[in-house]
Amino acid sequence: MEIKSLIEKFSHVVSVTGYEYMAETAIKKIIDEDFQGVFDEVSFDKLGSCRLVKKGVRKIGGVKKIMLDAHIDQIGLVVTEILDGGFLRVKQLGGIDNNILIASEFYVYTKSFDDENPFIFSAENRIPAIAVSVPPHLKKTKGDELPKIEDLYLDTGYDSKKDLEKIVKVGCPVSFKSDFLSLENNLVSSVGLDDRLCALTLMLAVKSLKSLPDADVHIVLSVSEETGGPGAATAAFDIQPDFAAVLDVGFAKVPEVDAGAFEICKGAGISYSAATNMNLTKKVIAIAKEKKIPIQPIAEPRSTGTNADEIQITGEGIPCVLISVPVKNMHTFNEICSVQDVESTAKLVAEIIENAGKLI
Repeated sequence: MEIKSLIEKFSHVVSVTGYEYMAETAIKKIIDEDFQGVFDEVSFDKLGSCRLVKKGVRKIGGVKKIMLDAHIDQIGLVVTEILDGGFLRVKQLGGIDNNILIASEFYVYTKSFDDENPFIFSAENRIPAIAVSVPPHLKKTKGDELPKIEDLYLDTGYDSKKDLEKIVKVGCPVSFKSDFLSLENNLVSSVGLDDRLCALTLMLAVKSLKSLPDADVHIVLSVSEETGGPGAATAAFDIQPDFAAVLDVGFAKVPEVDAGAFEICKGAGISYSAATNMNLTKKVIAIAKEKKIPIQPIAEPRSTGTNADEIQITGEGIPCVLISVPVKNMHTFNEICSVQDVESTAKLVAEIIENAGKLI
């Protein structure tokens, strides 16, 4: 299956942060249909992170291990109150820009009909909702001030609070609704490319391997990056890899936004940061240059705001490199990426795996 179609498949996976268990069935289906036989082990850990293992060549001196991380959770909302007229109050899960909320479309995931597990939600049980927008003619406030998240209402269309309460409870997760869209220049747009795009990239890298690596490869599709990164930290503690590579999305340049951003369609960003390992980073850059894989340097003097920050200081310390795929409109319901960047980043990750012995 072509990469664009796989990105679309991943974009349909529902994995609101804190409710990632909802994605388990969809992830298993993608592995069965498109990555069958690629991984030697597939499992889900106690927190819900998906673990994919590709075993390497066994050599004298103990098995070496590398960890490749991309978080599977996405930003969303959670229902905090059910109101008359079919309206819901919500709070955010992860960082959401208030600028894009008004009149946005959502799915509210409703409670299970299993009375013993009333808060086990599935991607199939859902109702649509739209964020309330007050027309400018009727606004009581002056200016263009945006409503705060606590003042935002979702309209489900129900006219009875009693009827709505039969399927929606406080604690129900909410995701953005977005259609997958192909743009010119081999770009695509969808919800949740942060960071399922990178999860796919890691899986494509392993699928493309020409030979077995000198180390066991542990891919972690980690939970709850958007709310602190416990999935990556606990997985790293369990695996105790010799080094780790974290893949996340980075800010692509758009008009009037230059600082801290890099170009789309020109390869992944590689971070120079106090939160990552400089020696490992230089070695990865050298591999990219040797193989003529496009990369872009990024300076992040302190934290990176990714799972790299957590993995680096796990246990006795794990050397870590951060690789970022440029994405426009991050943390919105229409994030934009380049298929070309996915391809080149997958090549880089494959080279890291195949040259693991040189990096350990």
